[in-house]
Amino acid sequence: MTSDTLPTLRRALFAATCCAALALLLGACAATTPTRGPGRPRGGPEAPYPVVLTASDERRNRALAGWAAVLGDAAAASPTPELRPVTATPVAMPAGLTTPPRLPRVIIDDEAEQSEEETRESLRRFIASAPALIGSELRDLALVGIADAPSGAGAKVARYHQRPFHYPLRNGYGEVEITFTPDLRVTALSSTAIPEGERLRPLLRSVTRQLTAEQAAAALASRGVAYTDASGAQQTRAVAAGSDITPRELVVFPVGREGQPPVLELHYAWELEVGGAGAPLIVYVDAVSGEQLAATPAASGAPAGSTPAPAAGGK
Repeated sequence: MTSDTLPTLRRALFAATCCAALALLLGACAATTPTRGPGRPRGGPEAPYPVVLTASDERRNRALAGWAAVLGDAAAASPTPELRPVTATPVAMPAGLTTPPRLPRVIIDDEAEQSEEETRESLRRFIASAPALIGSELRDLALVGIADAPSGAGAKVARYHQRPFHYPLRNGYGEVEITFTPDLRVTALSSTAIPEGERLRPLLRSVTRQLTAEQAAAALASRGVAYTDASGAQQTRAVAAGSDITPRELVVFPVGREGQPPVLELHYAWELEVGGAGAPLIVYVDAVSGEQLAATPAASGAPAGSTPAPAAGGK
């Protein structure tokens, strides 16, 4: 071995030793890194379940500020609307309101009567002017339609569905109605929208669902389903094994809980249609815990937003 060979050999041995140590270190890190469960999104730990929206004075104050904004100069002398305890969205317009808010007038075509496009734009600008009062950003609302209002006299009612999450809302939430006259006075306003969608979305995304639709359907077999019939009476129907149970879709099912302060629980639920004897039922089974959250006759529970109105704690 020459004098030049010895330093080269030492360098090679040192490099091999470093590589071996690095491989051991990486192996140890991999062994201590937890693997993600199926369906768990990347980025952060799983949120507590159900995801909870808690009543707050700050949210209520923002909603009242939105009400003052749409009233303008008349706000100081006008009553405030009744707000739902958790979402702080309006139940209805206040009684005795002498100066109602107005939709902003939009002129696209220079014609005497407002066109449908102008009406839609007026509604969009009204909603965008007070998202804290409506409980939703404009981008999360889809116009369902504009129809004649029951009050008559040329009034119209615009209905919107809110879609703040990847899955549709149920249990009467996510509905906005604005009734207005031909001169653009707003005569009725109600909203069951879920506020703070930007904050709640990642929390819901981090939840791992445990039950498939088929497993949720199987969980109903041989179980009594409690529901409220069309007359408001409480009923129980036995679901026999092998009954006709059709999974529909995964939804977000808010449940109001009274307390101090009241809260709104956001559950993932499988929407299932249960056939058999009697009218079909729509049953909601928690996709994480497997518990039955609600059931309603299919005629009133099938379409989005047509499920029963929110419970008192979740208004």
